[in-house]
Amino acid sequence: MDMMQMEAAAGTFYGHGIPGSLFIVWALYWAAHAMGRPARAGGSRTLESNAVVPGLKIVLAPVGMWFEIPGEGWYPQDVMMSWEHVTMYFVFGLSGGVDLLARRGLVSGGATYVAYAAAMLNAGFLFWGHSTHGGVEGLVHVLLALVFFTVTLIAIAEAVWHSGGLWWGRLGAQLALGSWFFVGAWILYRSGWDFADPVRLGWTYMMFSWTAIGAALVTLGARLAVGARAGSAGVGSGA
Repeated sequence: MDMMQMEAAAGTFYGHGIPGSLFIVWALYWAAHAMGRPARAGGSRTLESNAVVPGLKIVLAPVGMWFEIPGEGWYPQDVMMSWEHVTMYFVFGLSGGVDLLARRGLVSGGATYVAYAAAMLNAGFLFWGHSTHGGVEGLVHVLLALVFFTVTLIAIAEAVWHSGGLWWGRLGAQLALGSWFFVGAWILYRSGWDFADPVRLGWTYMMFSWTAIGAALVTLGARLAVGARAGSAGVGSGA
């Protein structure tokens, strides 16, 4: 039984770490793309500037859904949480479909932001449901849900106002989201903490603060690098 529980914990660790890595890579892709096209960081008509990310969302969502489908002998709570994860992947896949429809002119560009916001809102809502245990485990999921909700609000604002500030805010919030997936996975499945210990609860708040600060610093550094590159390009073109 102990070995089965260890294997289940390891699987759940990767279940948090893999989505976290995808969110981080996605945010860094935006930053790298902005380095090549600084004007892109000022906001644009659609969420994605090409078909790469929409295509990946459509392809990877069914893969994630397949691996999350519960098997025989699973605990009822694990079955419920796995179906929540399946639902999250499905909605992100739908948002990729909206991205492609916008590229064909079948829906407005603003719909891509709304679809992205809906996927984030759905995930945040379901992760909020993970927080029913209380203690450290509940706090990890509450904080995760709050970051999802933050990204949602920024994306909704972008659907109305296209601005560089909102664009960078979304990038930074998503970077914090992916990073907290990793930190939370370590806390829940690798730290060995007593989740009822109030000291560990305090450390969870502290680690979330560090995660948010780190994401903000990386975002600021990328913003300054893009600004410097745009300035250099302007000088070069003026010469």
